[in-house]
Amino acid sequence: MKIVKAAMHNLDAVYNLICELEDRKLDKYEFLRIYQENIADANVHYLLAEDGADIIGFASLHIQKLLHHCAKVGEIQEIIVSEKAQGSGAGTELFNQLAKTAASNNCLQLEVCTSKMREKAQDFYVKQGMKQSHFKFILGL
Repeated sequence: MKIVKAAMHNLDAVYNLICELEDRKLDKYEFLRIYQENIADANVHYLLAEDGADIIGFASLHIQKLLHHCAKVGEIQEIIVSEKAQGSGAGTELFNQLAKTAASNNCLQLEVCTSKMREKAQDFYVKQGMKQSHFKFILGL
């Protein structure tokens, strides 16, 4: 297995993984538009876990300059490993590479939000050394 930077030609594989993560089909046109924009953004990092010719995982990191930290913070937006490849270590490899990327971009810390229903994801992040210290609130618009 190896971790590589995602590119435009990986769109379909990434789309399928994100749909698996969200357990629904997303609007492909909007997905393409956002993917193209983010691939071109130096503050967004998309990574793939490859097992031979198969893409088995995807992860994304968004780096922001935040006033309340007076520093850059890296926020994981997605980590997904295909169901068939879970337990392979791909998630840990993706996480470790995101942490290295955040550190090499002089981020103060690495953050992630996950649904309360995703208990396996919560356990995964704790195993990676993360601590639950905040609450996230949302308002649908």
